[in-house]
Amino acid sequence: MQDAAFYDIHCHLLNLSHPAFVSIIESMRHRPREVIYSQIASFDYLASSLLKRGGENLRNLLAVMDNDCADILFLLEDDLSGQFKEPKKTPGFRQAPPLRNGKLYIADQQFSSFVLTPLIMDFLAPSSFSPETYYNRPPQKWIEAQIIDVLFAICTYREKRPSGFLKIYPFLGINTGHYTAEELSAFLEQWLGNYTKSENDIERRFLSYSFDAIADFQSYSIFSGIKLYPPMGFDPWPEDPAEREKVELLYSFAETKGVPITTHCDDQGYRIISLEESLKFTAPSRYRPVLQKYPRLILNFAHMGKRHIRTIRGNEQADWRKDIFDLIIEYPNVYSDFSFTAGEPSFYEELASTLNHLKEPEQEKIIQRILFGSDFMVNLFKVRSYRDYLEYFSESVLSVEKKRLFCSVNPRRFLFGDQKA
Repeated sequence: MQDAAFYDIHCHLLNLSHPAFVSIIESMRHRPREVIYSQIASFDYLASSLLKRGGENLRNLLAVMDNDCADILFLLEDDLSGQFKEPKKTPGFRQAPPLRNGKLYIADQQFSSFVLTPLIMDFLAPSSFSPETYYNRPPQKWIEAQIIDVLFAICTYREKRPSGFLKIYPFLGINTGHYTAEELSAFLEQWLGNYTKSENDIERRFLSYSFDAIADFQSYSIFSGIKLYPPMGFDPWPEDPAEREKVELLYSFAETKGVPITTHCDDQGYRIISLEESLKFTAPSRYRPVLQKYPRLILNFAHMGKRHIRTIRGNEQADWRKDIFDLIIEYPNVYSDFSFTAGEPSFYEELASTLNHLKEPEQEKIIQRILFGSDFMVNLFKVRSYRDYLEYFSESVLSVEKKRLFCSVNPRRFLFGDQKA
């Protein structure tokens, strides 16, 4: 097989300065029953990581997030090349470091580069509750500050590792509720007005980043897609006419230019609105009227619709996966990534079984639309390292052909359109 790129279509380049911790703390403080219910009812998601081995998973996550964004890129690449060793009394790696001899070796295949699409999050929305403290102003988490951090990280990586293995093509977080229609139009034009779907153009842009351009960073079309996040208040199809106008402006822009969109789609995550609202906005069915009006929209449902929260009696709830698969079958540009959800080997057995029970041509459509994603560094709530997450994928029961589709062919099409792999 000819060398190709390995793609992680869903990851993050966050440090501790980016999230609005006050907003989420206030939301949790005023909704204690929701917090207790969602954590007890999904114990394997977060609560266990806070309790196991003295909160080892959380400490491991903070050991990454406490870096600046450039050092997170160095850390990730060094992990792939085997520079971190397993702590004592923990399982050893079963495979050699995947990055060696200038190639990435995954699932009996080799790749010539590693493409990351870090999703910038719009954390500006404050909690609906004011902090009852002396300094009671909500934090102002302007997305431009995060954009500068990510661009600076790319420039630093390119300068210090000019022959580095990573390529970074970030996605822009947008919450239409933060803008008037005029402001949203200007924001889209500012950051994505010069967007092209050309793989060569996007790679050339990445390779041209330099510190000299940071002063004029707004002239860079640095983004390769859009990130939507309903648990922070984004409603994909609002009833209010003014809000509807703004989301339609966004979808029309993205459909016309071919800009891919990734939307959060599981029942957990960073949430500042009520659980009821979050589930309503996050459900794939909320996007059905969107796709009916914008059928060519390129839309990725993240996390494969995983439902972590169990019922009061402890039963698992039906995932949103079937709803996503129905949309994939119906619309030509709907995808789903398995970021975070694939943080344990059993996921791949379940996925393989699900795919094997599908009938043609539905099965063929769906395997052409599944994307590899890690949710790094958030996935450290569930796995020890990025290398472990890759090892689970590499050793999974999926066929070599499916692995190649999920980590290379499909994400390349998602980003750049139909091109020969």
